[in-house]
Amino acid sequence: MTHTTPSGGSARHQAVAAVFLLAVFVSTIGDEISAIAVLVELAGSGRSLLVAALLTLQLAPGVLLAPLAGQLLDRRDAGRVLVLVSLLQAGALLMMSAWPVTPVLLAGTAVVGTGAAVATPAAIVLMPILAGEAFPARANGLLEAGRAASTLLGPVLGGVLVAAWGLRTALLADALSFAVAAGAIALARVRRPVRGDGRPWWQGATDGVRFLSRQSGLRAVLPVVVLTVSAASTVNVAMVFFVTGPLDSTGTVLGVLTAAWGAGALVGAGVAARREWAVPERAVQTGAIALGLAVLVFGAVAVTGVCVVMAVCAGAANAYQNIAMRTCVQLRTPEELRGRAHAAAGSVVNAFFLVGYALGGLSAADQPRATFLVAGLVTALAAGTGLALSAARARRAPEAPTGTGRVDTAC
Repeated sequence: MTHTTPSGGSARHQAVAAVFLLAVFVSTIGDEISAIAVLVELAGSGRSLLVAALLTLQLAPGVLLAPLAGQLLDRRDAGRVLVLVSLLQAGALLMMSAWPVTPVLLAGTAVVGTGAAVATPAAIVLMPILAGEAFPARANGLLEAGRAASTLLGPVLGGVLVAAWGLRTALLADALSFAVAAGAIALARVRRPVRGDGRPWWQGATDGVRFLSRQSGLRAVLPVVVLTVSAASTVNVAMVFFVTGPLDSTGTVLGVLTAAWGAGALVGAGVAARREWAVPERAVQTGAIALGLAVLVFGAVAVTGVCVVMAVCAGAANAYQNIAMRTCVQLRTPEELRGRAHAAAGSVVNAFFLVGYALGGLSAADQPRATFLVAGLVTALAAGTGLALSAARARRAPEAPTGTGRVDTAC
């Protein structure tokens, strides 16, 4: 049985939600600062596999630990867990700042990624409670907007910090951001208290996966999602090499393009937050089509001004798709399973991000432009095909009887 903090429009709940969003913003902006710094540091080696390894270490824990992370969040207060995990991440970043050599940077990234495997679903579970359960898309939109705002500002601040004071200062700033976030969440007393069911801790760890596998809408959209994620994530590896290669630019342009992606994500989050989808998987596929087309034009034109515009478009489409996915899980999952369900959904997506990172690591350094073109084309075609097939199935399906629930209509 799960007991949640009451939602509503009281001044107290609005204040707690605002503090929580600010804490997420502060910690995420710190992440962006250190990510840009470490990425540029490792890219200086000229080895795309090293960049791919860095990105893999950020996501692999979320894939491998998802069942345990979800079980933890459904059996322990997610607010307190988030505080403890933030402090752990702050400690890892202090270590990276003290000894900024490649092995320590990679090991510290793995620790921070392990914390994110718990922190990310914790934030997703907590935000709808604080913002109001009746508006899941709005709550997810607010959370995505906070993340997008940090993506907009973080790379610029990271570039300034690295240029002026070096890698150590950027990592120290990220450590401070996690410590501040932990303090803010603790002082605001963000809570999702739960009561265990008496079963051993390992039982029920896969309940989220089993529940989501029974949702017909998710089964229909998941193949498109994993294919588009695999293709589009190669862009994350290729971006730094695209900037230094076809665009013949420096880390400053890399920061501008990353910030432009964040600006677009703010737009996408604003649009999605005003929607309450009856069939959210259609929004997931629509966002994927737009993302693929933006990446395709990005690679085809390879002019800085056009790339900035396409980065804005891609960011908007990416945020719209992310919010639709979270809303799918939020709407269709019972409260007591949401920690495990969100962790399971994140695990599937992150697993195929890793596939894309591996593919990008093989070719991005030598063929960054081709990587963009292939990623954009595959993403747009896969999502467009999925949307067409979904529409065809909807036309062939008999009208559902009145009174059926929403569980099988969307993911």
